[in-house]
Amino acid sequence: MESRAAHSAQGGSYIQLKTPRLKAKEMSRIRLLYWSVLFLALWSCRKDVEQFEAYAPSAQDLSNWLVEQVPNASNHSTFTLNNLASDKVLETLHGTRIFLTDTDHLFADMSSGLPVLSSICPDLKIEVTEVLDKSDIVARGLNTIGDSGVLFESAGLLHITATCNGQLLTLLPDRNLKIQLPNISTQNGFFVFTQGIGTTGQWSKSNQQAFEANWPVSNGNSQNGYELLIKSLGWVACGRPLTDPSSSFCIALPSGFADQNTLAYMVFKNQQVVAPLRFNLSENQFCYPKAPAGYQVQLLAVSKLGERYWLGRAETEVGTNATVPMGTQESSVDAVLNFIKSL
Repeated sequence: MESRAAHSAQGGSYIQLKTPRLKAKEMSRIRLLYWSVLFLALWSCRKDVEQFEAYAPSAQDLSNWLVEQVPNASNHSTFTLNNLASDKVLETLHGTRIFLTDTDHLFADMSSGLPVLSSICPDLKIEVTEVLDKSDIVARGLNTIGDSGVLFESAGLLHITATCNGQLLTLLPDRNLKIQLPNISTQNGFFVFTQGIGTTGQWSKSNQQAFEANWPVSNGNSQNGYELLIKSLGWVACGRPLTDPSSSFCIALPSGFADQNTLAYMVFKNQQVVAPLRFNLSENQFCYPKAPAGYQVQLLAVSKLGERYWLGRAETEVGTNATVPMGTQESSVDAVLNFIKSL
């Protein structure tokens, strides 16, 4: 091969083309621009995907909110009795009657167990909370679940406390309290149910039957209802167990609605029966394991996502091992409350 000098000497011409060399920093900018354009191109072709935004757990906030907003103030009665030395009948605005008899031998101090004489108690206070409809049962986080998960039809749930000088009282071991609970229609098979401390557990059926009763009222008429004898204060219920064949019953909500942000209930339409539905993580469903078949029910799911409320609802008949898909939609505060109050 001829050298460049020789080639020039022979009269030829040689043109040296110089290729510009890019600095490293400029190459980095080009590569960055390339990948940015590619990413935007791919993003513009992607399918629309709805993503459920994560929120802080809100189920407990929902529970607190419902108990503050739904129950009527008239459902709570307070009676203050000064140095009570004789028998007394207490009557609430809803007509529930509580009989205090032989009062100096009725109460004991909760802590010490020592008898408390009502005749020397300057401020014997009896407080009664009545839960008489399904909306209140839902709002207070209560239920009508009996032993082994068997549901019962409620004729009323009551919470009764007694204090003297602010100290909690209990009934003496050999005493009971008579209660008359108004009800338009009565039937056989109702019993006294009791519940331990708290309001989230199931109830236990006692051997004490609730008797059908009738008593005179102030307007000269008579009132039908149930008469109960209770052996302890706290929560008490009058109920009839539902012994129908039962099986699992579930609702399936959209993805993202779970026990961290949702309260779900099965509410019977024609009976005072309310069962909270428990979240099954493996199936992503809210279920009740012993739902009696053949009953008409309303299904309810209330959710709180951030500061927004969502409501899911449906009506159906309980089937055998059934799962009901149910939608939910964002709702106003008033819409959520009005629906619960209408149960």
